[in-house]
Amino acid sequence: MSETLLLSLIFFLSALVHGLVGFAFALMALPLIALLKGVKFGVPLLSLFSFTINVIMLFVLQEKRILKIPLRFFGVIILGVFLGVRGFTLSSEYSLRILLFLAIFIFFLWEIYQLKYHQHLKFTDNIDPEVFKRPKALLIALLVGFLAGILNTPGPPIVMYLTLLRFDKNLFKATLQLIFAFSAFNAAINHYLTGNLTVELLKIYILNLPVILLGMLFGQKLYGKLSNRVYYYLVNVFLLISALLLLIKPHS
Repeated sequence: MSETLLLSLIFFLSALVHGLVGFAFALMALPLIALLKGVKFGVPLLSLFSFTINVIMLFVLQEKRILKIPLRFFGVIILGVFLGVRGFTLSSEYSLRILLFLAIFIFFLWEIYQLKYHQHLKFTDNIDPEVFKRPKALLIALLVGFLAGILNTPGPPIVMYLTLLRFDKNLFKATLQLIFAFSAFNAAINHYLTGNLTVELLKIYILNLPVILLGMLFGQKLYGKLSNRVYYYLVNVFLLISALLLLIKPHS
């Protein structure tokens, strides 16, 4: 199978997962892209795809409650993205692989813990703006921005934080889309300004937009047909394997 087809297959499967659960597009796509082209190739490209996917999901969900999130939270994300993209530019390929492995592995452990010990929780259907103004929330925002800039994987810290807040399913998913879209937009701008977004990456992005949309459509259709418990275990096993592949593949 050609490299172009393999990339398209990665994008399709990652978009399918994102359409199903509302996150994990970059977490699934980046380790596999790294096997073919390297982390330095994948991160700027995925910032474009992530922005597109999350904006589409926002329109699909049409959730107005997320507008209560205060602007200062997003302001700190901007700072984090700026620092992350600078870190991306200065970092070696291998150090980025190690950082991505750690982010995915910690996220994997968190998800397994949630599945095992937090199966019968009560959830809230409203956003209290104050929970996004707390010092720990602003630290999460900084981490989200930094990971979005350096690896385009802002998911782990914000998914953990929102899980602790116990948002209901729709509010949880919509909040993630807004934060991810905002982070990816800022990451894409910073990667463009630093010269990381090339003409080759823009061509791949345009060529694979239909593939991404098709994957998201399939993900939405599968939504509700699989047991959440079984699905999450499968996704997390796949994520762990992807993370391990980052360490196995020799780096140049």
